[in-house]
Amino acid sequence: MFGRFLGSDLARVAIRALGRLRRKEELDGDEEYAVERLLSWLSRVGGADGNPLLDEVLDETQREFLLSYRLPESEADSTPGGSAQQRSRQYILPARTPRGSSLPSLAAAPAGVSGGMPAADAPGLPDVPSRASSEEVEADGSPELAEMLRKLDDWESFDVFRLAELTDGRPLQTVALALLRKRGLIARLGLPEDRLRCFLSDVEEAYHGHNAYHNSCHAADVTQALGAMLAADSFAEHLSDLEQLGVILAAIIHDVGHPGVSNDFLIRTQSEAAVAYNDQSINENMHCAAGFKLLAKKENCFLCRLPAEDFRYLRRLVIRIILSTDMARHHDSVEDFTASLRLWGPHLLAWAPDKRVVALQLLVHAADISNPARPLRFSSEWGRKVHEEFFAQGDKEAALGLPVSAICDRRRASVPQSQLTFVEYVVRPCFSALAEFAPTFVGKAQPHIEAAQHYWQQQLEREQAAAAAAEQGTGAAAEEEPPEVAPTLQQLHLHAPPQQPPALPQ
Repeated sequence: MFGRFLGSDLARVAIRALGRLRRKEELDGDEEYAVERLLSWLSRVGGADGNPLLDEVLDETQREFLLSYRLPESEADSTPGGSAQQRSRQYILPARTPRGSSLPSLAAAPAGVSGGMPAADAPGLPDVPSRASSEEVEADGSPELAEMLRKLDDWESFDVFRLAELTDGRPLQTVALALLRKRGLIARLGLPEDRLRCFLSDVEEAYHGHNAYHNSCHAADVTQALGAMLAADSFAEHLSDLEQLGVILAAIIHDVGHPGVSNDFLIRTQSEAAVAYNDQSINENMHCAAGFKLLAKKENCFLCRLPAEDFRYLRRLVIRIILSTDMARHHDSVEDFTASLRLWGPHLLAWAPDKRVVALQLLVHAADISNPARPLRFSSEWGRKVHEEFFAQGDKEAALGLPVSAICDRRRASVPQSQLTFVEYVVRPCFSALAEFAPTFVGKAQPHIEAAQHYWQQQLEREQAAAAAAEQGTGAAAEEEPPEVAPTLQQLHLHAPPQQPPALPQ
């Protein structure tokens, strides 16, 4: 494994960089990145000291240097509105170990990790598994991984959970890089792939692995979903390269740094982010800021070759798309797209230039909420994961003495009822709106939406039967209780009348 790395271009850059460092010369971003990757590989094979594979390429001085090397100082300690010193805040991006601080020995360093929030700054969080970088994943790629990437456009068989296992917890880097290559955007736009890899690595690290749902696996799933949409129907042929890059980049960073709680929670707790973004699409604004802050780092700026006007256009496009993923904007997004479709028809070339973004917004939004449109073995798992995250928020609300949101109350909320509501009021209207615009894709997704609705209906009926049996078993005791202490599961979950769409989680 390490022998293959030593034969790569990246290793040759790292070895040259070691010579420059010994002469006390400054490294550029690409050279610093190559040295970091060399450190990562050394940790995977047990450290620099005494490794026979290094005898041919490193002398004793170089090995000693590697053992004392410090990673570059982070340029992205926090999102706007935060403080680099307040690392316990929710909106802190993972940071590399700054220069001047001690670096653990290579043998003890986590495999493949070039940065991350120090454990002391994140008390109580589970350990994040070690991750390989995207070039390491490719070097160690199994036949199963290669076959999966060949099916990148396949809506039914692509398994993002298995991909996460095969890539050592880095599904987003793998999907994003493969999709950009498959669409030909790296070559046509002249994107420097080394910086793109570094950007994707930092973005994946910035997704919080302790979130049950809003993590890099979800981002990889959304990115792949968008790729499947682009491949299925002819509308993609009428998108410019910048528009294609915009929707893919938006999918990649659309939830970066998500704290695992809703916008409403952040408002009710008067969080720093709520103050910074004036209670408006708080998480979504933060995702935009975090993504572009990572992109601004020298070693990450893979858009550096774009003309200034193109970059400004791309930035505006990505921001508008990500802000539209706020669930509070769901109904407006569907209505705006439907009105545009009625006015200009399903062929994108006929749409006014300023309205094309409406279609791109709904495509990414549809990818974001597409879990119930996946095959049942995937959609049921995603349904459970999102409610695990909801319940974790409910536990926080209870601990803070706040009223527990109905959908987040693990003692009372009905997962099947919540999923049925989500399918009926969110997923169906969105995919129905896209049916004329992307008929092939929607045709593939529609049977899975029906299957998901049938599955959760069955689960709800079983849940209600179990509740009825339990109530009959304690009938005498129940008669002594006031009626209001035993509301139905549906009443507990929904505040709105059955004929009205319920409030959507943001």
